[in-house]
Amino acid sequence: MDSFLIPALTTLGYALPELLACGIALAMLWAAARPGKARQLGLIGVGLMLACALLQLAVGLYQNWVISTDTDSAVQISTIFARLGAVRMLINCVSLAGLVMIAWGLCKATRSEAERQPQVMSK
Repeated sequence: MDSFLIPALTTLGYALPELLACGIALAMLWAAARPGKARQLGLIGVGLMLACALLQLAVGLYQNWVISTDTDSAVQISTIFARLGAVRMLINCVSLAGLVMIAWGLCKATRSEAERQPQVMSK
């Protein structure tokens, strides 16, 4: 257990800033933003990013646990780490989608009222 504790705390320390930022952004959007499509997009995007940060933390803790157990052979560990690398890449793609949704919501929220109204041609 002792060989797992320090790497686990280190992994948690690396993940903590992103988790805090996502949690604060989620609270700000939930409490302070005006209801509407932009807020909804922002909440979905931040929620995706928070879920991805938690998944990345879980994958990192699992990786530390595999290293600390020392029961698997080097071939099995390399196979596990290759699969974890692919999982991390997929998680990052989902997190990217969350960031795009936040930017989309910001673009919708910052459009001026004139841009939102359809252009009417006058004679």
